[in-house]
Amino acid sequence: MKQTIEEVNQLINNQEFDVRDSRIMTAHQKAFNLCFKYNQQVDQNHGYNLELLTTLFHQIGTDPYIEPDFHCQFGFNITMGNEVFLNHDCTLMDYAPITIGNQANIAPKVGMYTAQPALDPQKREHHIMTARPITIKNNVWIGGNVCILGGVTIGNNAIIGAGSVVDHDVPDNAVVVGNPAKVIRIIQ
Repeated sequence: MKQTIEEVNQLINNQEFDVRDSRIMTAHQKAFNLCFKYNQQVDQNHGYNLELLTTLFHQIGTDPYIEPDFHCQFGFNITMGNEVFLNHDCTLMDYAPITIGNQANIAPKVGMYTAQPALDPQKREHHIMTARPITIKNNVWIGGNVCILGGVTIGNNAIIGAGSVVDHDVPDNAVVVGNPAKVIRIIQ
């Protein structure tokens, strides 16, 4: 699997890629199966299987709490710190790395999307995309139904209001809301 991870990351890293490439599809299918198994185990046995998450993610800290129905593209591009909480129905499309710091609290139906389609219509016809990383720093609270786009860094102690679309960096200690998300105050 290490070979596949390296191949997929080389394919995607800072360039255009075809999402239908067989290596991408194979890596996604493996992640899909692990997510399905994890979600089923939580639903049926009320068991949060850290071993499955460790297999799925690049790195995971202590005391993660991830509710079903969790989905990711690959998993191997996800790094989580300690005491991260992902509530129900979170989707992390990790074509590029997604890094989540310590004590992050993420509400239901949050989506993090590192990939975006090519702007050129002819390239879009051929399923060409690009991907940029997402970084969530420490002690961040993200409200329900938030959408975070590739290339964004959310600073320490930030709060993202429910329903926001975050398409640019958020400074430390900021409260942001809206579509697109705008800073409404800085917490002192």
